[in-house]
Amino acid sequence: MRFSVKWVYKTIMRVLPLGVLTLVLSCSQAKKADFAAANAAKGYYDQLLGGKPDRFVDGMNMPERIPDSYRLQLVANAKMFMGQQQEEHQGIKRVEVVNCVNDSAGTAAQAFLMFCYGDSTVEEVVVPMVKRDGKWLMK
Repeated sequence: MRFSVKWVYKTIMRVLPLGVLTLVLSCSQAKKADFAAANAAKGYYDQLLGGKPDRFVDGMNMPERIPDSYRLQLVANAKMFMGQQQEEHQGIKRVEVVNCVNDSAGTAAQAFLMFCYGDSTVEEVVVPMVKRDGKWLMK
């Protein structure tokens, strides 16, 4: 069976736009999903900035039940962290998402966040994240 050049050209011109459209749509959907972990990490830090260290601790990947004394220590550590940032940098004024790198299975990620301090300095931090029961949690 012989194909004419004209037929091959027409076929390519019909299929190519569909392939490009599919690629663009799949990349744009993946982009949204890629930042879910980073947005979750930002949300946990926003809770901490908002004076809710207990909610920050809720964003940590831990067993469902931990001793109350251990939870209280984690909350105290979060408060101490905020006090240290206040002392060294006049506090963290806001947290911004910079990037997020997910593993191929979609169950772990590295969330890159920017801490913007009161003394006008910035610091990029990496927050390891893990997906458990459909929810992104900090490692």
